[in-house]
Amino acid sequence: ESSARERAAVAADFDQGERTVLSRRVLVSLLVGALGTIGAVALFPLRSLGPDVLDDLRRPAWSKGKRLVDESGRPVRADDLEIDGVITVYPEGVTEDQKSDSQTLLLRLEDGVLVPSPGREHWSPDGYVAFSKVCTHAGCPVGLYQAETHQLVCPCHQSVFDVTAAAKAVFGPATRPLPQLPLAVEDG
Repeated sequence: ESSARERAAVAADFDQGERTVLSRRVLVSLLVGALGTIGAVALFPLRSLGPDVLDDLRRPAWSKGKRLVDESGRPVRADDLEIDGVITVYPEGVTEDQKSDSQTLLLRLEDGVLVPSPGREHWSPDGYVAFSKVCTHAGCPVGLYQAETHQLVCPCHQSVFDVTAAAKAVFGPATRPLPQLPLAVEDG
């Protein structure tokens, strides 16, 4: 039990009220220091953090007129895939550094299964459709195709994409569809 003297001291401190520990000048100095530190970090050169990956992202490997090639660099022909077949393709001339970002799934669907998005009616000739293999959730390679349901599955976090509806995300943490590549078939 506390003595009468200790109880009186606590009561006196309580009656005195709360004291201001920091003055306004100290608080302003701390705020200015914090903002200065944030400003210095913002000015820190980004290139010293590693290679400039933004430059590669600004120049995609895919461009109009590039042919599809398989893993070995062999051009993919229109009769290479059966119905419900799938193959990973790359743009012709892709470098090893660009392969991971440009990998694309080429699928062949039955006639009448695909419901193209407005403006993409001619992007899938003869039932061929191509979607990026890079998951829109965390960048894992989407490579599992369920032909019965026409769905692509990302094995990392189980996001599911409906191929017949422009690879719209229908399950899992991904919220955006897989990017679609417009296709054309060359004669010969």
